[in-house]
Amino acid sequence: MTDVDGAAVEPPRGTAAHYLYFLDWAERKGELPTSTVQNWRNASTKVLEIESDWRDVNVVDFDLNEHLSRFEILKRTSYTTSSMSAYKSRTKTGIEAYRAWLSHSPDWKPKGSGSTRANRTASKKSAAATPAAGSVEQKGEAGGYVPHHTTLIEYPLPLRPGVRALLALPEDLSETEAKRVARFVESLAFAEQPATVAAGTSAE
Repeated sequence: MTDVDGAAVEPPRGTAAHYLYFLDWAERKGELPTSTVQNWRNASTKVLEIESDWRDVNVVDFDLNEHLSRFEILKRTSYTTSSMSAYKSRTKTGIEAYRAWLSHSPDWKPKGSGSTRANRTASKKSAAATPAAGSVEQKGEAGGYVPHHTTLIEYPLPLRPGVRALLALPEDLSETEAKRVARFVESLAFAEQPATVAAGTSAE
């Protein structure tokens, strides 16, 4: 098993703190894609922090399914159904991968979440096998449509008092895609008009 390295202080193994430490290592060393690590880290933090001193929780020995059930009960009004499902799924997958890594399992990486280098190689192979123009798969890439197999998460977004928007985004949204979404939303905004100056009143 490859040891975690490169950090100043290593937390006690088996704790939630060490699990996050492991995720940082996996991202830094290219063992897992950044998007995967970010998803696992964000979801796991939300799920685990229902415990006091949650960083000291032993995520190897505790009942993960029972904890996920308690999280759903306590936070059922805080998230949409799809968001709740995604947080639970990501946390379970991440912690199970960590447990497998600690036990020296050579197959600790879940399918589809290989190293960054492996993903680049797979992407090249996928590009070489792209279907002919007009297929559903190619439209999903070139035309900007979300492929049918992509899982979307709904995020409620308070815009102003009494107005709430709902964003549906892929659960593995990348930084590049996030910036693209931000630019698109900015292009939809109406220019704010300056306040009208009352008649007979100087604009100075």
